[in-house]
Amino acid sequence: MTSPTNFPRGKPFQSKLEPVAQVIRDLRQHRKSYREIAQILRDEHGIAVDRTTIWSFVKVRSHPRRVITMADEASVVTVRRPSSVADGREAIAALKAKPAPVPKKPLFTYDEENPLTLKTEKT
Repeated sequence: MTSPTNFPRGKPFQSKLEPVAQVIRDLRQHRKSYREIAQILRDEHGIAVDRTTIWSFVKVRSHPRRVITMADEASVVTVRRPSSVADGREAIAALKAKPAPVPKKPLFTYDEENPLTLKTEKT
């Protein structure tokens, strides 16, 4: 059995960017591009790394942004669950007894014998 400190294959992988993670975070907050960050790391910290490596490093450590919105009152649907099998059967029977909606008149019809024509008025 392995414990968190006893890894079966030696030390766990750690990025060479881990020591400068705060520097990368600060530069991204100052709207620096990944190419600019790579140049700064090369010049000031002696770390030669490609911009795509920095992008991957940032992406793995980022939190996905969730967009949470409130539903309109009109779009909120209340679902009433039947309390018994009989109630469920009554609800199904009521739906079956409901008349089918009347289909709308089609906007066009197709006839193999006549050529297609454009109608500008709805009839």
